[in-house]
Amino acid sequence: MSPATHRVYLHVGLPKTGTTSLQELMWHHRESLAERGLLYPGEDPIAQHRAVMDVHADRYRQWDEPGVAGSWDQLVERLRTWHGDAVFSTELLAPASPHEAARVRDALHFAELHVVCTARDFSRQVPSVWQENVKTRHTTGYAEFLDAVRVPELNDVSRLFWDYQDLPRVLRTWAGTLPPERVHVVTVPRGASTGTLWDRFASVLGVDTTGLHTGIGLHNFSLGTGETELLRRLNERVVHELDWPRYSGFVKEHLVERILAHRDGGARPVLPPEAHDWAHDTALRFVREIADAGYRVVGDPDELIPSPPADTGTGPSPVPGSPDGRVDEAELLDIALDALAGLARETPPAPE
Repeated sequence: MSPATHRVYLHVGLPKTGTTSLQELMWHHRESLAERGLLYPGEDPIAQHRAVMDVHADRYRQWDEPGVAGSWDQLVERLRTWHGDAVFSTELLAPASPHEAARVRDALHFAELHVVCTARDFSRQVPSVWQENVKTRHTTGYAEFLDAVRVPELNDVSRLFWDYQDLPRVLRTWAGTLPPERVHVVTVPRGASTGTLWDRFASVLGVDTTGLHTGIGLHNFSLGTGETELLRRLNERVVHELDWPRYSGFVKEHLVERILAHRDGGARPVLPPEAHDWAHDTALRFVREIADAGYRVVGDPDELIPSPPADTGTGPSPVPGSPDGRVDEAELLDIALDALAGLARETPPAPE
């Protein structure tokens, strides 16, 4: 390639590895990044997600929303006409098949492509993915989820998990025939601020983050085990009645983000001790495959290995003596009453 060829960085996930925080930071600082030669394309914060729904329409047909059709071609044209480097970031790219990934790479033939994947250890990743699934209308309990992902045989639950979370497969798929030095794994540090991950990620993009602060009110949120279980039971009642736009607008964005997420809840779901060996062995295999492939790692590969159960850094088990995520019914009732009270306080008075 000629020296004038610009670079496009494909940030393909993994989900629940700080992707939302990074995307919000890039959107917030998009003008400053452009001044420094890096384009974060799109007319709104979810434009890049819509572009993937468009280019991988068969996979995301259920999200056939206004603005999706034609959005991929528009994004590619913006990348093509930009004279500096650019970053395209959405975790919706993670489960792509080799054919789907090749279609994206072929469309970006005019640029020097780099693949970027953020990753963190399984002791944090597994419970976080379960909670996120529940926040997107899933009804699988935590114990059932753990059982499904730990056995070799795939079912609907485990297939969805591994489609997005099999780090070596995602890297192989997106790397294609790229040289390994153009495939970057950014590890998420334990217990560190968003700033550390932001600096690591920006170093891959070759952009100076001086003055690009991270205190911008990021919208990531987490629920306690009780709040998550309440939401899971609610999903069982409404999953066949509410389409995604209605569920997202009222349940996820209103009930969950504005009410449940602000409770002084109990402990978060964690990986139970009996699952540690499985998580450790899986993570060790990931690290070895990354090293064997020669991919560039930014951060410490050991950060992908779960700490021993007594030192997970994730807090106590969800309920003492109940590491499968079960919640006392009295606690669930209390959470439900708080949720109803929150909704009642926001209900406008009837017109006189």
